[in-house]
Amino acid sequence: MTYMRNIHKILILTAIVALGGCNSQQKTVTGGLPVIDLASNVGQGKIVNVSDVAHDIRYVKLETSDSSLIGRYPTVFYENERIYVLSMRVLKVFDKDGKFLFKFDRRGRGAQEYVASRRIRAMHGSGNILVQTQALGASDDLMFFDREGNYLAKKNVPYNKNTFQSDVLEIGDNLYVAAASPKYKDSVQLSAIIYDSTFTIIKTIPYPSITEFEMEGGDSFVVVSADGKEIPSAKLSTIRFPETYRYKDYIRFLFVGNDTIFSIDSKQNYSPLLRINYGKYKKVSGKSSEMNLNKGDYITLRSVYFIESDEYMILQFYMRDFCHEPYEEPISTPTGMRVNKHTDCYALYNKKTGEFTLLNQPVKNIPGFKDDIKNGPPFLPTSISSDFQACALFNASQIIEYTQANDVKGELKEIAKDLKDTDNPIVAIAKMR
Repeated sequence: MTYMRNIHKILILTAIVALGGCNSQQKTVTGGLPVIDLASNVGQGKIVNVSDVAHDIRYVKLETSDSSLIGRYPTVFYENERIYVLSMRVLKVFDKDGKFLFKFDRRGRGAQEYVASRRIRAMHGSGNILVQTQALGASDDLMFFDREGNYLAKKNVPYNKNTFQSDVLEIGDNLYVAAASPKYKDSVQLSAIIYDSTFTIIKTIPYPSITEFEMEGGDSFVVVSADGKEIPSAKLSTIRFPETYRYKDYIRFLFVGNDTIFSIDSKQNYSPLLRINYGKYKKVSGKSSEMNLNKGDYITLRSVYFIESDEYMILQFYMRDFCHEPYEEPISTPTGMRVNKHTDCYALYNKKTGEFTLLNQPVKNIPGFKDDIKNGPPFLPTSISSDFQACALFNASQIIEYTQANDVKGELKEIAKDLKDTDNPIVAIAKMR
């Protein structure tokens, strides 16, 4: 018993160090694990300014030309003074001021090409381009390109017959962490596999405790293994991959069905980072057919959204019946416009003080932070760089409409003067605290 108590103390201490200097004002569970107190904040929120969470914000107009045009469903990220916009599996690269540099698209069947990609991103620090390929029933490759798009190397992520593997993130030059999920209900339940630079397994991370109903479902199939043998009546697992995010030399793990955020460092130390207190709003049953992302008597974390800087975490929760500010979002589709109704809410967690705030909308139906610096539209970052430059993307029509109704300042006012609705998007970049 003494041994187990000591191990528990070590895990808690590791979590506090990993958060980056939590002080005594933080709410903690018994033993010292920091707590995000969601339950005490349900039904209330406030508008938070950009200046509260960032040193500054700037707006960048991306160059518009035939070769630089951004396609549908773009995502933006910033690294090493370059702006990367990914759309329809094609990456467009711009300098920090919006000048178009080149298009990256290596799809093909050549030695330095790929047929399909799971993920394309800029690597932490360098801005080199990493492509994780995707092959049905086979192992992925990691293909490395320099920041000019020139091929560097390829590494194979070994196939695992009992475990699915998803996104692979690097820590430093010699450690790779693959998000994992068991293929079958009777498989060893792993949440991550850690590889060295030769992609030899050096550690596996077990899946944390989740409720039984989160694992319900799954059908029986005859599955053919990699060596051609049938696995009759295999019960496929429905346990989802953890979502993984890099913060400095840590990888954060967010799980559906578990109230704890975990972390691993470059020395392979894995520990709980903090816990979310759902209180009476915790999901306790999976049986209601009428419950969905917008409706239900419980709250869950949306694990596919997570932004972390030195001082803050930004998270998103499906508030369902307890959302105090529902909003509507007009969406353009091939068949016309439709309106999506949302009952989610973004939230801010101060890592130093432990303060937790549900974010009210600065403008009705538009979540985010109020831009009190340039008086721009609400800012909601979708990515963050290794030096904490957080990015959001606005299409030209959004900026035109907003600036016609608001007295914006600085470069945003200049951008709006000659902006056309056919121009490329505008990127907002905030240096987070």
